[in-house]
Amino acid sequence: MLKRIFIKRSSVQHRMLLAFLALVVVPLSIFSYFSLTISSNTIEKQAGEAKLKSLGLISQKLGIMASDLTAISNIYFSNEELRSLLQSPAGDQAYQERLQRQFLTKLIVSYRYAYTWLDYYTSIFGFNNVELHTFYNGPKIGIDTFRGDSWFQEAVKENGGIVWITNPSPSLTPTINDDYYVSAIRLLKDFESNTTVGMLMINVGESFIYKQYGDAASEGEQILIFDRGGTVVSATDKHRLAESMTQAPYYKQFTGDEGRFNVTIDRKPMLVTYHKVSSTDWTIVSYTPLNTLLANVTRSKWITLIGLAGLMLLSVILSYVIASRLSVPIRRLYASMKRVEMGDLSERTKVHSNDEIGELAGKFNQMVERIEELHDQVIVEQDLKRKSELQNLQSQINTHFLYNTLASIRSLLLTETREKVDQVIVSLVKLLRKTLSDESEYITIGEELDNLQNYVNIQMARQYDKLQVHFEIEEHIGSYRTLKLLLQPLVENAIFHGIEPKEGPGEIVIQAWEEAGEIRLRITDNGVGIAMSEEIGSGSLTERVLASAGGVGLRNVQTRMRTHFGEKFGLQVLHADERGTSIALNWPVFMRVEELKRK
Repeated sequence: MLKRIFIKRSSVQHRMLLAFLALVVVPLSIFSYFSLTISSNTIEKQAGEAKLKSLGLISQKLGIMASDLTAISNIYFSNEELRSLLQSPAGDQAYQERLQRQFLTKLIVSYRYAYTWLDYYTSIFGFNNVELHTFYNGPKIGIDTFRGDSWFQEAVKENGGIVWITNPSPSLTPTINDDYYVSAIRLLKDFESNTTVGMLMINVGESFIYKQYGDAASEGEQILIFDRGGTVVSATDKHRLAESMTQAPYYKQFTGDEGRFNVTIDRKPMLVTYHKVSSTDWTIVSYTPLNTLLANVTRSKWITLIGLAGLMLLSVILSYVIASRLSVPIRRLYASMKRVEMGDLSERTKVHSNDEIGELAGKFNQMVERIEELHDQVIVEQDLKRKSELQNLQSQINTHFLYNTLASIRSLLLTETREKVDQVIVSLVKLLRKTLSDESEYITIGEELDNLQNYVNIQMARQYDKLQVHFEIEEHIGSYRTLKLLLQPLVENAIFHGIEPKEGPGEIVIQAWEEAGEIRLRITDNGVGIAMSEEIGSGSLTERVLASAGGVGLRNVQTRMRTHFGEKFGLQVLHADERGTSIALNWPVFMRVEELKRK
């Protein structure tokens, strides 16, 4: 691409500008790109590490919360009074109510205030229908409500171990001042008999969990926590509570204890960092918009782009100013070369300087002067050559044609009437006057057709009824010009090589018309065709015919047409077989020789 620009745009300003861009602007652009990319990656990495530290601190707080809640559950689990209450007979209602009041006063409330920083709610369900709740005195819920739930079966399977369940049952919502909550659930057992006597649930509202990390979320950032099943436990965006993270396309990337990755959410690129809370098997996730994170890098990009644009503008101005003195003489020399290229050999450049450009201009003037001399010499030699060819053709007609025609006239004197003989003599006189006396190379198509008609009249008189010639000519083309003696050799070739060897009468059709700025002419006979030796070899039909013994006259016509009209014009043999021979010619439309030189 650059090579193409350098070749086609050869001015000094363009070269200096491109050189400046290649040496300064392009490397600076590449350096700026990589610098900004590295800065962006560094900032993203540092931000990710900072977010992981922040999430680690939140994880520690949630771990402390889980540890304290576990400690509280252990107190309940080992409390003698609670086991006595849960083992009391199911029918002794008064006794149970007295023990419940004592337990609520001494244990549940006092234990709750022992951990003042925690905000939790305790629910105890006994298999003997004892039911205790912190700050709830409503209707009993009953442990039978939960027996069919999967989390209940999971707690039974743990056999006294703690399981963390998100929103285990809507029936517990009245006991907690929050719509969303998590529960640390474990079975209560009798140590002596190892039988299960009840179930302990320590419930923590989502609002309390949110307080543990809410202040850590920066502007535009979102944080959420989901459990091992993928259910969102807590989130800065409350609309995401209880949402299932397993539907997210990037869910499988949450592997290991911590990490970070980039995703696109709602057409916005996000940096996602995560940290797992081992004690609860929760995962804390932070969503940080990269646009906000990389705002400074974006500003740097715009500043860099503006700087590069200014640098490019400055390069254009400097290259123009520096190269102007050098480019003016080069442009003058270039303009002179273009005029010479267009054919004006009288052009001489007016560049005068003492440097290499001035020396080049002097050599250019000398070269053009020599070319002009050689051009004039070639024109004179070509003119002499064409006249010599024409004279040679005329002398050939004089030797061949004149002898045969006079012999034919002698024969006609014995067999035909005086009028027919007189008609042949008149045609011969007209033909000789036009072909032999006029030295002009170009005549009108009408004159050439008149000469051809005189030639045909003579040949038809010689051939008697064996030859018929038909003309199909567009009338308006008669005023255009062509080469003299262009058509006669072709018709002569058709008569002597096609019609005469044929048994019976023969016919020649001559057609001429104008098409696409060219004269198109076709000569077709129904003779025996043109015999070609196998030694001629391969090639197009036209090439093989011109190389044959019968193609001497055709070669002469081809050479003259190519010399005068150019390589794209000439004759073409359409067919030369048992059907006869058909030859097509084309040359440009012109009325003056000057028009022909411009084509």
